[in-house]
Parts: sequence; C-alpha cells; structure tokens
Amino acid sequence: MQKAPNPSPFGFAKNFKPTKIVIHAMGEFVGNLSAADFLRSVELSAHALVTPSGVVIEARAVQFGAYHARGHNTSSLGVEILVAGVHDYTTFTKAIKTDWVTQQQWDATVELVRMWREIDGVDKIVRHSDISPGRKVDPGSGFMWERFLKEVSI
Repeated sequence: MQKAPNPSPFGFAKNFKPTKIVIHAMGEFVGNLSAADFLRSVELSAHALVTPSGVVIEARAVQFGAYHARGHNTSSLGVEILVAGVHDYTTFTKAIKTDWVTQQQWDATVELVRMWREIDGVDKIVRHSDISPGRKVDPGSGFMWERFLKEVSI
C-alpha cells in the first residue's frame, strides 16, 4: 500500500471506532491536480484512494477520522475509487454512469474493504449517494453495487 498523507483539517482524535464504510468515487485528476492533491487543496480527506491500476494509496490512517462525508466523518472509513483520467464535475458524472471500474481497481477495493471489515469489525457499507441523496451521486450507476456487497462479505 502506498502512502500519500492527507491531513484532516479538524484533527480527529485517534482510535475512533468506525461503524460504516463509505464508498466514494472521484476523478483520478481534477484539473491539473491529482486526486490526493485536490482533496488537500479543498481540505477534505479520505482513508484510501484506489487508482485505476489497482494501487491502494493510504491517505489517512484508519485510527483517525477523515473529512469525507458530511455528518459521517466521526463514524466511518472512506475510500475514493478513482475514475481514470482528468475530470470536471460534468465529465465525472457522465463517466460514473458507465462501467468505469477496472478489474485491478475492483479487486483492490474488494480486498481493502474486506480487510477493514475484518480488522475494524465494520458491518455496514454504504455509497456516498446513500448517505447524501440529492447532493452526491457517487459511486454512480456504473458501479456494480450488489455484486460489490456480495464480494466484500466476510
């Protein structure tokens, strides 16, 4: 697992107990910034990012909260699955309506979520769009949600 530290602007306490995992998606690049740099620039964070090639980048240690889902930051782990290429909001929302996840990315995300579930005992997995309906659309209709839930079962 690669590391790209992503500090949280709110300095969450160590050893928080997550009760859910939130599945997000965002562009691999947003304008001229990598996803990790973009998150830092807008003072957001995630626990991990998964690249299209299947590399998992740890952005926040799981012992700390992350600022990734309004109202759920102190109780959840967040993973950003990166949509290949450079995106703005329009191209991103169009892309996530297609079959956008690579096999390497899928496998790496399944493995990561299984590990989080085993180590941290988290049993609830939600999409960003589930906890913020009408405001967030990720990971999108192109993400095979039911299949994902079956594959991350432990």
